[in-house]
Amino acid sequence: MALWLLFGIMEISDFVDGLVARRTGSVTDIGKIFDPFADSVARLTYFLSFMVAGIMPPWLFLLVLYRDLGVSFVRLLAMKKGVAMGAQLSGKIKAFVYAFAGGAGLLVVTVRTAGLEGLAGPVNGIAKVLFWICGATAVWTMIDYAAAYRRIVARD
Repeated sequence: MALWLLFGIMEISDFVDGLVARRTGSVTDIGKIFDPFADSVARLTYFLSFMVAGIMPPWLFLLVLYRDLGVSFVRLLAMKKGVAMGAQLSGKIKAFVYAFAGGAGLLVVTVRTAGLEGLAGPVNGIAKVLFWICGATAVWTMIDYAAAYRRIVARD
């Protein structure tokens, strides 16, 4: 229950934080940097836990990790050009996909812990599909952020 509570607080607070910042016009350059970093740390933590537990394939975790490192690098390059790169639409979609995959991974943990063997197959299957979607989303969003950076460079 504690894991579900922490997961819910993390995902809901991330959503509400972004919503409030946009509605009140309080989006800041530091927020554009800090918020994605905090999101990455949180999501990479639960995906790492799923990998260690044998729920998420290691190659997929590495794909997600390298995507986050790549986007961080692109943001640093943009900062060097004087631009604090905010979240792209693809990044917001990625957050949604990752949250669902995180919930599916946590459901696998719950089913295992509760000894609900009859649900293990379907729940594992759903988690596997969502993890694959995570991988595809990671690749797509990395390409999208690289393209956004190219647009920044083209303006100079």
